[in-house]
Amino acid sequence: KIESAVAFIRERGDRLGATGLEMSKLSKDVAWCDRELSMPMDVLSSALLRCGRRTKRLGLELGAAISPFVIQYRMCRYEQMAFADRRSVLKRRTEARNKADGRAAKLMMNQSSVAYPGTLDRMETEAAMYDEMATEVAKEADEVAMRLQNEVGRIGALRVKQWDSSMKVIASAFKEACAENAAIWENAFETFKREFPDVKIPDASVS
Repeated sequence: KIESAVAFIRERGDRLGATGLEMSKLSKDVAWCDRELSMPMDVLSSALLRCGRRTKRLGLELGAAISPFVIQYRMCRYEQMAFADRRSVLKRRTEARNKADGRAAKLMMNQSSVAYPGTLDRMETEAAMYDEMATEVAKEADEVAMRLQNEVGRIGALRVKQWDSSMKVIASAFKEACAENAAIWENAFETFKREFPDVKIPDASVS
């Protein structure tokens, strides 16, 4: 949505500029036969061109300012993958621990009964192997959790810093652009009144 809004601002600047160019061409064409009629068109075309250039510059400034938002939005996919890895390793840890506990319980049950020669040794070896595997998976899960926690903290701090700075730039760019565009049209209005003092302009103030 933010990218679309910036695109709309750029498009508005392009259309203002295109309209100003067409108005300028029309003013030149009309000037051949009626100089007085072309003058207000010239004033309007000049204002449109200046406003279009300023609006396009605003679009460029906003495009650069929203870069941290866009980058972090695209990184969300990798964050989701990281949490999916965390869920996967937790599932593996639970499965490995259940298998290890099952082997240990089976070994304890057979220790009190008469078993075939070598059976207990084999069961002890299996129980130790599964317990070691469960320990390794648990260690891996802890490492993944630590990395994920550190990365979430780092990204969170980075977002606070970059987003705060970007919002200030965006607000400043809008403020400057609005002030300059208002000055452009106010100047065009004053030029029109100066060039055509006999034209009655209705009062636009709201009572």
